[in-house]
Amino acid sequence: MKIKKKLDDYRFNLRRKQSWKYTAILAFFFLGFLSLLTSKFYIYTDDKLYHTKTFEPISTAGTGNITLEERVYYPTAHALDMVVKIDQVEDENLSFSAMEKANPNVKLPVKVVYEDEGYYVVRVNNLSPQWEALAFDLYQEEEKNETVNVEDMTSHYSTDSAEKEDSQSFLTTLYSDQKKTKQGKGKSLQQKQDYSLLVNHLEKKTVKKKMQNYEKAIAIEAKQKRQIQQGMNELQRDMKYQVDEEKADTESKIAMKKDAIQSSDESIQLYEDEQKSLQEKLKKLNEKEQDLVMK
Repeated sequence: MKIKKKLDDYRFNLRRKQSWKYTAILAFFFLGFLSLLTSKFYIYTDDKLYHTKTFEPISTAGTGNITLEERVYYPTAHALDMVVKIDQVEDENLSFSAMEKANPNVKLPVKVVYEDEGYYVVRVNNLSPQWEALAFDLYQEEEKNETVNVEDMTSHYSTDSAEKEDSQSFLTTLYSDQKKTKQGKGKSLQQKQDYSLLVNHLEKKTVKKKMQNYEKAIAIEAKQKRQIQQGMNELQRDMKYQVDEEKADTESKIAMKKDAIQSSDESIQLYEDEQKSLQEKLKKLNEKEQDLVMK
């Protein structure tokens, strides 16, 4: 009996030891799953910061495209210079505002340091050493004149009856990530001549890019024209072995291809004319650059 009792006790203890092992394994998996669910509370993650790309036009309502041409941060001066190109139909009064992520409740001082033919060089001052990200807003200022009530006019006309009311319409926001922003040396450009040279360089870059695009467009049109001409030659050869009904259908196809060839010729001529205009523009910009350097 004693031997049997010891054997039963041994089996019970053995089962109890095995149950502890299973419990420990389950507890390990439970804690791991719990830590995964709560990881966002103690694991630091970077917020996604937007960064507007340069030389990519942004279409807006009320004005033409807006393009961020250049962006340089000067740590020594705690300033950010931005060159913005605005393709506007008419002269429009523009205003700018900026705020950084480090101090979102504070509007930063903004100053237009240079303006020429749609190019605006705007400087944002008083940036924090770690500003992280910047939101740069553009507005269009409009002046609206109130109508004058002629029936209420007295013997002396008061100019207050035609007061001007200023209003702003939001255009777009340009974003800058400090980590992705190019850094400049010194305290940024100082003289008007420096900004003139910078804008002239950017304009030359744009003109050269357009010339390259027209060159590619001409090559594509020329290739399509050759393919159409080849197809038309094949149709003309096939007409030798066709009956009258088949020839009528083939002649119709040939006429369509002739129209397509003429359309390609007109497109190529248009692109070549644009290229000549851009070449003249580039020549003038080179002359302007030489004059600015000589000053």
